[in-house]
Amino acid sequence: MTEPRPDQLKIVARTFASRLDQLKNDFVGRAATVDLIGLAMLCREHVLLIGPPGTAKTALLNRFGELLDSRPFTYLLSRFTEPAELFGPLDVRRFQHDGEYRVNTDGMLPQARLAFLDEVFQGSSAILNTLLTLINDRRFHNGATVEQCDLVTLLGATNEVPDDPVLAAFGDRFLLRCRLDYVSDDELEDLLEIGWAGERDTVARAGLAAGETERTRAVFSLADLRMLQEAVAAVDLGPVRGTYARIIRDLREQGAVFSDRRAVKAQKVIAAGALLAGRAKAEAADLAGLVHVWADARDEPVFLRVVTGYGIAVAEPGHRVRDVADIRIDLRDLRNRRDALAAQEEYHEVMRQLRRLAIEVRNGHPAEGGVLAEIQQEVRNTITSFRERYREELDDV
Repeated sequence: MTEPRPDQLKIVARTFASRLDQLKNDFVGRAATVDLIGLAMLCREHVLLIGPPGTAKTALLNRFGELLDSRPFTYLLSRFTEPAELFGPLDVRRFQHDGEYRVNTDGMLPQARLAFLDEVFQGSSAILNTLLTLINDRRFHNGATVEQCDLVTLLGATNEVPDDPVLAAFGDRFLLRCRLDYVSDDELEDLLEIGWAGERDTVARAGLAAGETERTRAVFSLADLRMLQEAVAAVDLGPVRGTYARIIRDLREQGAVFSDRRAVKAQKVIAAGALLAGRAKAEAADLAGLVHVWADARDEPVFLRVVTGYGIAVAEPGHRVRDVADIRIDLRDLRNRRDALAAQEEYHEVMRQLRRLAIEVRNGHPAEGGVLAEIQQEVRNTITSFRERYREELDDV
């Protein structure tokens, strides 16, 4: 494969980032999760999604499958799940005629590029041992033959990370972890609106004739994805290696479990973050992904505290940290709308959006006191405008 030119690589990286942004528009409160899965795909690593049912985990995987034009493999594990349900049934004809033990992997996990295993820790020891080799080495032992697998990323889901040390080796193969919860109260309207649009789309697709397809979303080619995966290794981590080493020391001094193997692998997450931003050299902002590489659930707050202690902006679960410039643009738009507001409901909506901007600045940019002051001033101005417009109605209350 010919090495891509720097400008070509930057265009492909920006295209991938744009595809992720489009995907975020269809999921309320899942921007950080989309970004994390995108990073995992560039790193060829796996993600453990932690949270209750009904938080769009399967829907996310299906949309990523559409992004790669590849049907994902999904399955819900239980204590009674048989290996054949994941890896394929015995090829009876070959066994009867040739005496060769092989399973038919057509359409099963060993042939998947993307996969989602719900209740992933519920699998039997036989399943988990086979999964270890498949997700770690991309190999599947099919009888006497070792088959190479094209798996890009596996998403595992669980309500909680188990404390069982027997499962620790398997769980450690998920480099990235992401907690999911139901959307916040102030995002419910957005959830209902976007969710209803998705339901209408599902109904429309169900009306297609057998074999008929409808492609309305852009696809990102596997060749371009491989280009980016190879480019991750070329990112210069020198500018942040010293800071990263100090973060590792701080984590270990505070008792967090962070093995040498995970510390080395986590560098791919840093490099992928820089690549998505269109840079060939890593910057401090690319260290934000480290908050998702904890192994023990008890260490999650330690990772967050240490990383943010270096002045690195980190998104809350389900949210992304936007640039201050983007927040200022939203603030300017709300300020320009104030004089045109014509109904009480419109005032309430503007106030809601201003409150969300204030929360976004406090959580993502705690040092930007000036921006927060501007937002608070606009809140006061909007309240004043509301009282002046509806003074008589308020006086009658």
